[in-house]
Amino acid sequence: MKTDQTKWSAVLRQAVIRVKPDYFAFTESERTHYRLNLNTEDDFRIRQTVIKELFGIAVNTTEELDAVLDAFDDSQYLLLNSTLLPLQGIGEDNFFLNEVLSADVTLLDFDTIGDYARDDHRFQEQARKQEDPEYKICAYRGNIHCCWARLTIDGTFHYADISSLAGYVTDRLDEVGFERIDELIPCHYVDGPEHGKRDNKGFVYDKQLDANGLEGQLQALRDCYYTYMGERYEALLYQFNTSSVTCVYMRDRARNNEPQMDFVFSNTAALDAVRFRYFVRDCQRIAGNPAEVDRLVEQETRLALDFLARTYKDIMDNFDPTVVKLRRKRKIILANKKLKDLL
Repeated sequence: MKTDQTKWSAVLRQAVIRVKPDYFAFTESERTHYRLNLNTEDDFRIRQTVIKELFGIAVNTTEELDAVLDAFDDSQYLLLNSTLLPLQGIGEDNFFLNEVLSADVTLLDFDTIGDYARDDHRFQEQARKQEDPEYKICAYRGNIHCCWARLTIDGTFHYADISSLAGYVTDRLDEVGFERIDELIPCHYVDGPEHGKRDNKGFVYDKQLDANGLEGQLQALRDCYYTYMGERYEALLYQFNTSSVTCVYMRDRARNNEPQMDFVFSNTAALDAVRFRYFVRDCQRIAGNPAEVDRLVEQETRLALDFLARTYKDIMDNFDPTVVKLRRKRKIILANKKLKDLL
């Protein structure tokens, strides 16, 4: 018999009661407010109990908890995340957006996916403007950044990726395009002269590209492809937002016993049509045929690979090593001791 993971497990109920004995005497509104504004101490104590009951592992500090989580494999994370989801999510699917929100902001502040997307877009654009005062803020066009979520679908826990159709297609072009670039000009990274040296803030990360003398040509090809993807993204955004087709493409991407679903939104109207509290129901109401996405990806892939073939030939025939594109030099410091493994 399949367990309905929408409901609270005995383990989670006991953990919450141990931390907040009167939780289940609260009104629904009070329970939701408590869950979505969980303070650090209560969150730790609940996780502490859940991990003890599920895995027989005792932790006494947040550092010990972090160490345990770092050692977890995918199956352990799946069990932990599915157990905690009713505590974290909202609505009939226990929808949990696995993204960082601003202080004092919860998912309840956004009715639809579109409301969240607009708010996130405004934040991202303002951040770019602060970094570069000459940056021109772009209008919102349904260009939601791909984000992670967790929810239950028909009572079963799922991981989820949420994206716009334009973003989804462009991400596929990124994968196939840079794979082809690696075939055209093979390369690897080698330690630079400063790599691994101690800095007063951490360790210097200085990896340099080695393409057997074709570093300039490789960078030129990469730059051209970045420009191409940006242009295709803009064109697709315009195409979909001026189309009468409004739908959500739901793509089952389960692998290695990990349930995973992609939710690909065609345009701004689709984002506005889906509410967080009724996420799956609203998506199913305007669901499109995923085969349409496959055909679009195949078409765009052919165009992208043709572009790379032409551009590669042009660069190899005409590249001038004396023309150097100016780039801002950045010094990367790995401050977290855990990242020392990357050195």
